[in-house]
Amino acid sequence: MKVHHATSIALAGLTPAAVLLNKDSALLRPVDLALGLALPLHSHITCNMVISDYVPPSARRVARAGLAGLTAAAVLGLLKVNLTGPGITGAVRQLWKKEEAKQ
Repeated sequence: MKVHHATSIALAGLTPAAVLLNKDSALLRPVDLALGLALPLHSHITCNMVISDYVPPSARRVARAGLAGLTAAAVLGLLKVNLTGPGITGAVRQLWKKEEAKQ
């Protein structure tokens, strides 16, 4: 539970920082990398709690293995976006960016 609470606090600070930082800020990349680890870790722990509460004991091992695979895929995907793409913040900002008119 301590890690879950720590990721909650980290996300509470990282999310506004990502929104408020300028796109050219040197702090944006570390914030994106931290978000890329904190988001999947927080989600993994939360989903594991759901598995403990709602999945029958006989199916928990399979459910947790599937969750571990999904968490690993999420971490690797976000790491790829952060290292080779625009970063998490840049990708989210592109959702609200107006398309330039083609001439």
